[in-house]
Amino acid sequence: MDAQMTSQQLQPSAIFCQTCPQSVRLGRAVSDITDWHTVSVTRLDELLAALDNNHVDVLVLPLGDNPTQTLELLAKVIEKHPSVIRVVLSDYLTPMQTARTSELAHHSLPLDCTSEMLIEDISNSIHVSGLINKPAVKEYITSLQALPVLPEVYENLNRALGSERSSAREIAQILEQDPVMTAKIMQWVNSAFFGLSRNINRIHEAVTILGVRMIRDLVLTSHLFDAYPQTDVWKSFSFKQIHQRSMAVARAAQHIARSVKADRHVQAQAFLAGLLHDFGILVLASHNPADYHRIISKASLMDQPVYAIEKLELGVTHAEAGAYMLALWNLPPKVVEAVLFHHFPKASPGNGFTPLTAVHVADALLPPATSVVGCDMSSRLSMDYIKRIDMETELDHWQLITADYQAQVGFV
Repeated sequence: MDAQMTSQQLQPSAIFCQTCPQSVRLGRAVSDITDWHTVSVTRLDELLAALDNNHVDVLVLPLGDNPTQTLELLAKVIEKHPSVIRVVLSDYLTPMQTARTSELAHHSLPLDCTSEMLIEDISNSIHVSGLINKPAVKEYITSLQALPVLPEVYENLNRALGSERSSAREIAQILEQDPVMTAKIMQWVNSAFFGLSRNINRIHEAVTILGVRMIRDLVLTSHLFDAYPQTDVWKSFSFKQIHQRSMAVARAAQHIARSVKADRHVQAQAFLAGLLHDFGILVLASHNPADYHRIISKASLMDQPVYAIEKLELGVTHAEAGAYMLALWNLPPKVVEAVLFHHFPKASPGNGFTPLTAVHVADALLPPATSVVGCDMSSRLSMDYIKRIDMETELDHWQLITADYQAQVGFV
């Protein structure tokens, strides 16, 4: 038994939920073409037990005739087995089901996709997962004294977002359980970042205008930035300015995604990834202020990207640290991927427009946050990546979009 398990763990392992003829075909194709160890289940109620009893890297799950019920099961999978790569197969989904899928799955493919498409998506996901979970990154994060715990209001909003029965008033009631957080959200909503034509005075109105997902993401970001307050020990740059610039990147990234007619779920994930793309900077600076001051000074002196010196000196970059922590909290995989690759998108496996594209471009085109040593911590635009995804013709438009946001937040 032990020898058999050891041999299985040396191979990539997948569970195929073969609940329809199309998924049976794909399961057979992958078993035949690859050297993966494959376990198949034919009923949804067998899935959790199969995951409990097998070492599993990948789950391929058709959403079937009742996508809402299957997505609820997928949420349970994430609770018990968060590291499993999740690929869903589906036909038509409602907007609510599509939104939920974008939150829970690493990839979503049509039910009639080819086995080659499925294998490529799985291979890409395994590659990205390996980069997120590198031992050096895990060791660094483990060395931190304590990690933030997600607030109860965020968890409640998450559940409400996955429900088809929640109203704006019920969402407002959830938020009102945390008056301090509600006040912060209202402050952001009425700031120049959103450019609303009038002041919003009630949280119910804010939920109606901005939507539950955006409100939830603002709650998460405010909480995480509050978990790393600036102290007198750190004076090299303003944590508040990092937060404000991240908001500008988020709004610009959302606008960039909208400008290429990306679906609204991509737009929402571009917004969240923009909010959190530099969260890792606060983590590194708070953990060892003296070391991090030396890193940004060296980056400025050598005219090198800050992430290159982070890697050299610490063995981990702020992008890796941020992505690893966000993955621990089960944030949407595309958001984690955008945070991980926002400085070097060429390393990402995708060839189309994604939240990563929007965040990378917004971060590169907006003016950087300032530091006392003159270190530029923003991205440098990767034209090789822009050409690879065939988006060169959009650059002029994107520059106009980011110009609007830098004027709004007073960077110029």
